Amino acid sequence: MKFSTEYGEIEVSAQALKGLIKEAMVNSYGVVELSNPSMLSSVVSIFSDVDKGIKMVDDGMDIKVDIYVVVEYGTNIPQVAKNLRDSVMYSLTTYAGRKPLEVNVHVVALSF
Repeated sequence: MKFSTEYGEIEVSAQALKGLIKEAMVNSYGVVELSNPSMLSSVVSIFSDVDKGIKMVDDGMDIKVDIYVVVEYGTNIPQVAKNLRDSVMYSLTTYAGRKPLEVNVHVVALSF
């Protein structure tokens, strides 16, 4: 992601944006951990540098984020997912200066 200013260009890496997403996840009540969407992707992620549980597409104009999480048993799952989504939207908009087109939260498991 690149910005042009009167003084030059600023480039923010995808890893920095994923760091903001991870920070939002850590601060969200009820979210236990990031998870891979399937067993196959967990095997693939061992051999690649793809971040566990975060899929982000930045085409230069729009950012689309998919987050795969494990949620604590006994919490209101829809509310936890909404809070995480709102937190990620806020973090990316406030700190990166880009409002994501969409943020999808996928609850893949419960932690007992």
